[in-house]
Amino acid sequence: MWNLVSTRVTQFAYFDELLERPVWKHSKILDFGGNVGTFLTGAGDNVDHDDYWCLDLNRAVLEMGREQFPQAHFVHYNRYSSQYNPAGVRYLPIPDLGLKFDIALAFSVFTHTHPDEMIELVGQLRSALVPGGVLAFTFTDPSYERSLSDPTLPPGTDVRKMLQWQQAEKPDLEIESLVETAFHSKWCVLIDDQLYVEPGKEFSHQERRGRPGESYCSYFTVGYIKELFPEGKVCEPVSPDWQHCCVLRNE
Repeated sequence: MWNLVSTRVTQFAYFDELLERPVWKHSKILDFGGNVGTFLTGAGDNVDHDDYWCLDLNRAVLEMGREQFPQAHFVHYNRYSSQYNPAGVRYLPIPDLGLKFDIALAFSVFTHTHPDEMIELVGQLRSALVPGGVLAFTFTDPSYERSLSDPTLPPGTDVRKMLQWQQAEKPDLEIESLVETAFHSKWCVLIDDQLYVEPGKEFSHQERRGRPGESYCSYFTVGYIKELFPEGKVCEPVSPDWQHCCVLRNE
């Protein structure tokens, strides 16, 4: 369980900048895939805890969030994911939480989904917004140099980092050609040490039977996200985070 507990506390600063300092107070906020609610740690007094809902696949981290932030709302979303919820229900819709949200956020959620699943869930999240509400979600570009956002990181893309982790367990793994292929792809999925370029729907979490706990990482170029969501605004990463963001507003 512990390797699934997020320690990231930069989400509030990230979204606050990209959403151009929205009015957080008294706004109903949905943190989709919010883990233990560390968004609130970074937010400090800027967010009312009783206006914050965290939806996540992992029951254990939600219990930890409830203990740390008792006034906030933590809801289990029992959807299947080989990596995060292997006992979950396939194609389970996002639950109706009984209200509409002003702001919906998803940090490092669609970095672990097939685009078909991303499109499905983005549509459901937008339907949970009030008129004029905003959805912001992050994605990882396979060609983005992470050290541009955080100079303390070693040079390389996120694909390289993930493959180097696999290489530590499999010293014979040749990663250079995989990194290069990902770099020039429109979008790709890396499952453990196997790279798939633009794989079909059968590679979505909801269609395939993955190995419980496997690493499933997806990468989308800025251009591809603009193709999928032409009405959205695609933003550069906010240091020290290296993920891009797509902002969609309900008119």
